[in-house]
Amino acid sequence: SHHAEAPVMPMAFSVTDRQVVVAGGGRSGVAAAELLLARGARVTLSDTSDSVSADRLRAQGVTVEVGPHRPALFAGADLVVLSPGVPAEQEAIAAARRAGVLVIGEVELACRWLTGRVIAITGTKGKSTTTTLTARMLREAGLDATAGGNLGTALSSQVASTHPGSLHV
Repeated sequence: SHHAEAPVMPMAFSVTDRQVVVAGGGRSGVAAAELLLARGARVTLSDTSDSVSADRLRAQGVTVEVGPHRPALFAGADLVVLSPGVPAEQEAIAAARRAGVLVIGEVELACRWLTGRVIAITGTKGKSTTTTLTARMLREAGLDATAGGNLGTALSSQVASTHPGSLHV
């Protein structure tokens, strides 16, 4: 007989009262900042240009810094979260790594708290089409599937509604 494997519980990951810097103010960065705030972190979002969501984030208690990423800000953080598309070779990020700060991407941050499963699609061409089709096929099969990442919804904004049966493509 076939026994379904018990879902793997995510490792305990806490950002409560930690100083977290989010690099990039696009949709993923904003979602990461809001998720981190909801999980009790002290959040600074650093973006090279003024994000449309800056005022909304400030109203929620996020510190928003506009302009070049400051190495001292990144090196003084407990955690740095990079939005997709933020080059990891920048001096501020290198300074954080030299200071021993954990640097992770927005998708990895979200994965720390998701209870469903993740289907990750990588490659050079065709990721958006493949992601959209995969999620659509899973939904047509009656499964709870969402498409996210650089299209649709940022993974960090899906954490609140995740459950063991969720499939995040």
